[in-house]
Amino acid sequence: MSLTSELADPRSALAQWCAQVFTGTASMADQVTSAVRDVAPVRPEGDVPLRHWAEIGGAFGQRMADLVQPAPPYAALLGLLRAGWISPAWAHDQAAHYPSHRGLPPEHRVRALDFRPAATGWLDLAMPSDPAPRGHAGTEHTWADLLERSRAYLATHAPAGTLSRSGPEAGLARTAWLLTLCEDIYRTGLVDDRLARLFDNGQPAIRQLRGLAEERQVTELVALTEKLHERGTLWQLRQLAGNPAAGQPLGIAAPVIVPGWADGDILLGAIAPDTGIDERGTTLIDVKPVLAVRDPAKIGRWLWQILLYAWLDTGDLYHIRRVGLLLARHGSLVAWTVDDLRDGLLGQRDLGERARDDAQDIVGDILTRHGLPWPVA
Repeated sequence: MSLTSELADPRSALAQWCAQVFTGTASMADQVTSAVRDVAPVRPEGDVPLRHWAEIGGAFGQRMADLVQPAPPYAALLGLLRAGWISPAWAHDQAAHYPSHRGLPPEHRVRALDFRPAATGWLDLAMPSDPAPRGHAGTEHTWADLLERSRAYLATHAPAGTLSRSGPEAGLARTAWLLTLCEDIYRTGLVDDRLARLFDNGQPAIRQLRGLAEERQVTELVALTEKLHERGTLWQLRQLAGNPAAGQPLGIAAPVIVPGWADGDILLGAIAPDTGIDERGTTLIDVKPVLAVRDPAKIGRWLWQILLYAWLDTGDLYHIRRVGLLLARHGSLVAWTVDDLRDGLLGQRDLGERARDDAQDIVGDILTRHGLPWPVA
């Protein structure tokens, strides 16, 4: 259950409300289609299994998170926990090693994975502890080695705000793809058979784990990053982040809008909890790794979602003033101010605050039914 699944369900009260109120959806969707109409997308090599699309999308999403902020791969660590390969204490310790969490007060570092940076502070997700901490020492050593190498490789070859070229990007692609498999364990509770076989045969070497990604998958992920160079989109992302100094974060990776229900992809402009934000506010970007951008209904749901993300930040934790879509296979970014997207979706009708309040009320009812807190503190 999530905001994404609510909007995808035509029976949902929220989806029905959006369809009824956002009468300008088709026109706004056409702006997105027009932006990539003449752009040749990055395509897979040959026929690919269905899971290929989700794996590439997840891996590219992880690469964009690393581009924006050197932060823990939150969902991947939670996946390792769910698989029983690590203990909660180990996961918190690993999270504390990432640059994003260096400013976390000492008393909270023992729960580092619970904390996420917001624009001007920290969001404490207060995740429940495992009553019987698990984790095999040998398995933890393997994952610790992988993550430590990954942090060092990123810092050397692709520090925050930069994309490398083919050689280093291929190495980063392998790690991002592997972390996607771990994230899937958190989302589904299932361990991918390719990953499970390695651990069934003992403690795998790092080269075995990283070697799970097929060469054509690595090639495709590298091509996606090259597309950002080719289209000038990396420059656009840096502009929206306020052009921070080389090696500095562009913002926040995986901002949590509503804990347990709505997570964003990347937030540009919020540099760190203790440094403040650009006076123009931040830009929330959803990463879309789709091949075809022609379905107005699907694009419309994307637009509803990113506007709702901004509206659901009721405490203004992230100061979201712009939103956008990064169309990964086209290397294209389409962005609006929150007000412009709102007015476009509403068909220019003067319903802004009323529509926002109605949407928040509907979401509040949904969250209450599922036992989730609302609003976010």
